[in-house]
Amino acid sequence: MIKTQAQVMKNGKDFLVVRCQQKTSCGSCASKGQCGTGIVSGAFPGKIFDISIPSALNLEVGTGVEIGLEEETLLKSALLVYILPLVFVVAGAFFGRFLAPIMMMGEGLIIFFSFLSGLVGLAVTRVFARKLERKLHTQPRFIRVLSCAPQKGVLINPTTEDSE
Repeated sequence: MIKTQAQVMKNGKDFLVVRCQQKTSCGSCASKGQCGTGIVSGAFPGKIFDISIPSALNLEVGTGVEIGLEEETLLKSALLVYILPLVFVVAGAFFGRFLAPIMMMGEGLIIFFSFLSGLVGLAVTRVFARKLERKLHTQPRFIRVLSCAPQKGVLINPTTEDSE
């Protein structure tokens, strides 16, 4: 399970809205100080996400929590987003390659069918992604409470609000 820390932003009936910050893999590399990617990623803060997770707990706003996502979900998502559109593009290129001599056209037709089938692949990916989102076992899970809500007037990390 892939875990991260988050902060409760809102609580509702059987769900919590938590805020977490995207982390890059450059934070754990030994040569991050000499690498161009590590230097650039250190200069810009990660994106901030508000995620709704199922939970029966009624936690105060500002409470630190740990949430997790199954590796299987991450792998399915990566395959869906990266591989499926690519398969459609390649299939369109093959289709255009066999259709081009029949229609007495050149590479322009192959490129056109690749582009068109790539768009169809993105639409199909979107449909499957929405189905995957609705499944309860693919959503992030509440793991545990890390800390209590901070006192009023105390800011934990004031830069996260301005970094979007």
